[in-house]
Amino acid sequence: MLTTTEYLGVLRREGDAFADSIARALNAPVASCEPWVGADLLWHMIEVHYSWKFITQTHLMNPADYVPRSKPDDRDLLSEYRTGLDELINVLSSLDPARSCWTWVGVQDVAWVIRRMAHETAVHAWDAHCAAGNTAEIEAALASDGIDEFVHVMVRNDIREEEGRLSGSVHLHCTDVDGEWLIVPTDASDVEVTREHAKGDCAIRGSASQLLLGLWRRIPMSSLEVIGNADVAAQFLNRTTNN
Repeated sequence: MLTTTEYLGVLRREGDAFADSIARALNAPVASCEPWVGADLLWHMIEVHYSWKFITQTHLMNPADYVPRSKPDDRDLLSEYRTGLDELINVLSSLDPARSCWTWVGVQDVAWVIRRMAHETAVHAWDAHCAAGNTAEIEAALASDGIDEFVHVMVRNDIREEEGRLSGSVHLHCTDVDGEWLIVPTDASDVEVTREHAKGDCAIRGSASQLLLGLWRRIPMSSLEVIGNADVAAQFLNRTTNN
């Protein structure tokens, strides 16, 4: 994992980069978040940043107590986003990372939120860059940490009930930086995740950026190296949502 200071630095860097690219793509399709255009993604990020600022700032523990914000006029979206990013960073920087707050899974503290906001903002910055017509990679160390967060948080949270139990084990392997994980199905729809070099029913290999983007369904499975049972690999990669 990165340090709190490093995550906050990522949030600032990727948050600003998101704004710069989305400003050039407000009416452009966001292929990775269909049927959204850039303005839809921008509003989504305003809501995301506001919600976690509210949750951490108010020490919220019951999601029923959350108070959503209203959507600004379209012409104000970009300025509202930049203001909201500043406010989120200021709040997260001022709080003890160990302070408790609601999260949907895992540890319920501000540190969880800081990590989640760094990674969500980085992936959506990639979406914005693509919508603006720019190719992009996610920095390798950040991407490897993003894979770790994904398999420990998002895989468990975003399991699609209709997909049922994963039919085999999956080994993820970064080819450019440290990072290996084994995902093993358990009873019902849950999985067990360990950080280790071990043989699975399939292995999915690629650069950290490619693996992270593949997990978030930003790039197709054909962009990754799959060894072993391709059906298990496809089932695993199709188990989560992409927003």
